[in-house]
Amino acid sequence: MKDPFKGRGFSSKSDEVDELTTIINEQSDEQRKIVTQFNAAMNLFATERSLETCLEALNAAIQLANVRSKISDSYEYYARLLEREVVRLTKQSETKS
Repeated sequence: MKDPFKGRGFSSKSDEVDELTTIINEQSDEQRKIVTQFNAAMNLFATERSLETCLEALNAAIQLANVRSKISDSYEYYARLLEREVVRLTKQSETKS
């Protein structure tokens, strides 16, 4: 899988985690906004049952799926960073013993 965060200019591990946290927070904010739009679109579709309201709800659902995928990728990358740090610290601890 291609690394979605490569080339974002992360300079050090601390900066990388801070920037990743910012990205996750921004994506979560976007998700909350889209969920609100989706709920409104679904309510409108439930009352009107028109092709236009159906497409609006579908568009909101697609946007929501897209942002959730980005959030999932971000958390997966964050987990890999943590795993690398745990391995590094374990090796460092073993060499000191």
